[in-house]
This record gives sequence, structure tokens and C-alpha cells, in this order.
Amino acid sequence: MALVLVLVTFPDSDSAKSIIEKVLNERLAACILHTQVNSSFVWQDKNQQEQEVLALFKTIQSNIEKLEQYISKHHPYDIPAILRIDASANPGYQNWINSIIS
Repeated sequence: MALVLVLVTFPDSDSAKSIIEKVLNERLAACILHTQVNSSFVWQDKNQQEQEVLALFKTIQSNIEKLEQYISKHHPYDIPAILRIDASANPGYQNWINSIIS
């Protein structure tokens, strides 16, 4: 099963942790890294700088649609950034991910 990394930013730790916990409980991702980041972006024709939380969801291709729907429905932003990156992993790690979410 193909590994997919899904990057999502959140406005704060509480909103990130809420979604992360539920995604893990639903087995939509096997592992999620999250950390504070400084973001610079254009919003409503103005340059913005904010502290956000970046989460990296590790999942498989067959879970992408459910994961994206869940994040979109529960995310506090009007337009959440949900970015997919196809990836590969060493066999042992890939087997672990498959065992958690397959």
C-alpha cells in the first residue's frame, strides 16, 4: 500500500491536537508529527505572518479521501491547506503503518 504524507496547518495546538486524536482513533493515519511553525502567506490581499501548528499525517492512499473529508469538516479554517505528498518508506516501517490503518 502506498504511503502518503499529508501536511496540514492549524491555528493553534488545541485545534491540531483535537483533530489529531480523532484521526488516530479512527485509524485514518498511523502517525502524526506536529510542531509550531512561523507561516507567511497572502490572505485577503494582505501579507500575513502567523504562528501555526504544522501536522504531518502518515497514511496510505486508500485513506486519503476519508482523511481529507474529516479534516475539511472539522478544521477551524475556512480553507484549510491539505497537501499530499506520495512517499515511500523502508519495508519495516511501511508494514507497521499498514498494520495500524489497514
